Amino acid sequence: MANYAGIAIGINHYQFLQPLNYGQADAQRLQGFFVDQAHLQPSEFLLLTDTSPPIDDVLTYPNRENILRCLDRIRQSPASRESWRWFLFSGCGVSWDNVDYLMPIDGNPDDIPGTGIPIECLFSSLKTMGSNKILVLLDINRSPGMPSGEPVGAETVELAYQMGISLILSSQLNQFSHEASALGNGLFTSALLEALRYYHTDITLENLEEYLRERLPELSQHHWRPVQIPLTVIPLQEYRQQHIWPEGASSPPENQWADPITDSKATKVVFSEDGNNLEVPPKAGFPGLGGAHLESEFTKKPLSVVTQNPNSYSPTNTDSSNQTLSDSVALVSYSDSQPQTDTEELSSWREWLFWGSGI
Repeated sequence: MANYAGIAIGINHYQFLQPLNYGQADAQRLQGFFVDQAHLQPSEFLLLTDTSPPIDDVLTYPNRENILRCLDRIRQSPASRESWRWFLFSGCGVSWDNVDYLMPIDGNPDDIPGTGIPIECLFSSLKTMGSNKILVLLDINRSPGMPSGEPVGAETVELAYQMGISLILSSQLNQFSHEASALGNGLFTSALLEALRYYHTDITLENLEEYLRERLPELSQHHWRPVQIPLTVIPLQEYRQQHIWPEGASSPPENQWADPITDSKATKVVFSEDGNNLEVPPKAGFPGLGGAHLESEFTKKPLSVVTQNPNSYSPTNTDSSNQTLSDSVALVSYSDSQPQTDTEELSSWREWLFWGSGI
C-alpha cells in the first residue's frame, strides 16, 4: 500500500453547495511545488481534485467514497517515522452537532453526517502515516448553503491537541477564508507557497507559522479583503524547529536539493490607489515578505495557538489591552456575514474617489 509523503484535496464545483474558484488550483499548486522542488513522484503526493486523473489504481475524484477509500489505504500502509507528511484540504467545511466535517464534492447540507467526512476520522487515518510528524493545512470555506451554528474549526483544534497533530487553519474561527483572482489562488495557499519558496528545505513549523502570521494579513489588505489571520496549533513543542520538508522514495540526498525558487510578483506587488500594480522592495527584517509593512492591530499582535497543554488551551496574546477572548477557542474581534470569493472585488474605494471628485 502507498505511504504518501502528502495528500492535497481541492474542490471547485460542489454538487450541492456554492462553487469555489480556486480550491482545485490550491491543491494543484502545492502538489506541483513538491513534485518539482522535492522531486516527489505524483504517486507520492496524491492529488484529489475535480479533474485529477487516477494514479495507478487510486481514483482521485474527490467524492466521499474515494476520499474514504484513500484514508483506508493510509490505515493499511506501513507507518514511516522518518519524514514529515503533509495534508492540505481546500474546500467547504461545516460544524454539525459540535462535530466538524470536511465536505467532499458530493457533500449534501441536508445530510451532513451521511455525506461529510468527520475530522476525527481524517486525523485517525493520518496518524498512521508517520507517528506525530503530520502537518494538516485546512483552508475551509464556510459556504452560505451550510446550516448556521458553531463555527467550523473548534472541534478540529481540540482534536489536534488531543491527538498530537500539528495544524494550521487558514483563518481564525470567526473569520472567513478568501480568494483573489489576481493571485489565482486562495490567500492562504498563496502565502504558504511564498513561505515554501523562501525557506525551501529549511522550512520548520516555527518559521512557517511566523511567515503566515505576518504575510496573510498583508495579502488580505493588498487584495482588498477582510483581514484573515491563520490559527496554528503545535501541541508538541519539540517539533517547532524540526525541518518539515516532505521526502519520498525518489527524493535526492540532502546536499542535492534544487535551489529555492522565487516569485518576485508574489512577494513584491501591492496595489496603488489607481488600481494598478506597484512594485516595492521587500520590507526590512523579514526577507520574502512584500510591500509596505501594514501596521494594523492585526499585524502588530496576531494570534496563534502554540501550547503543549490542551487543558489550558488559549491563544497567545502579548497585549493585555486587547479585547477579552474565549477560553476555549482562539478568536479575534471580527464581523463579516458572508464569505467572499475572488469575483467580489471590493470597489467602495473607487466609488469614494468618484463621489469626492464630483463624477
